[in-house]
Amino acid sequence: MKYIVVRTPNGEAPVLFPREFIHRWVARTLSPMPVLSAGFVRLDGGQPRCFGTSESLNLRSRPDRDSALVGQALGARAADPG
Repeated sequence: MKYIVVRTPNGEAPVLFPREFIHRWVARTLSPMPVLSAGFVRLDGGQPRCFGTSESLNLRSRPDRDSALVGQALGARAADPG
């Protein structure tokens, strides 16, 4: 699965989508919200783990922070993104 994190008026929010979509396509649909990070997410022991880089956006994941944001969005018990 792929993801991006956007800055919303209420804070940072992750958006998850299938690998068949391109990061840039999803980012454009959410414009004008700025994209802060992007990459891939997998479940590791039931917890989301974010990693990698979006080539189309030239942005990296923020593994700890993004994993926590995705975990919160999914209702998983992840660390506080701070």
